[in-house]
Amino acid sequence: MWTSLILSMLLLHCLVALPAPEPKDLDSWSADTACQEVDKSVMIENQNDFTCVTYVYCYIVNDSTRALVKSCKSGQYFDSKLKVCSSTKPEGCE
Repeated sequence: MWTSLILSMLLLHCLVALPAPEPKDLDSWSADTACQEVDKSVMIENQNDFTCVTYVYCYIVNDSTRALVKSCKSGQYFDSKLKVCSSTKPEGCE
């Protein structure tokens, strides 16, 4: 019984999941290029996400900088000034 309930809830969660945000303009900004400008691991604003629910995690591996787009927890937004996800929607986010 519990297994059926858990599977049903998991299926429901997958069905109501929101689609990934649409990028603003892929030609104007690149996470990989932006991360090339850092010299340590850091979280930066994903300028291709007008909803502010994702951010770019720049990290260094073997003297090479990598970019990883990550999502904030549900109901949270990335605050580019504080460099953290929070429940407060930053100004300018849709």
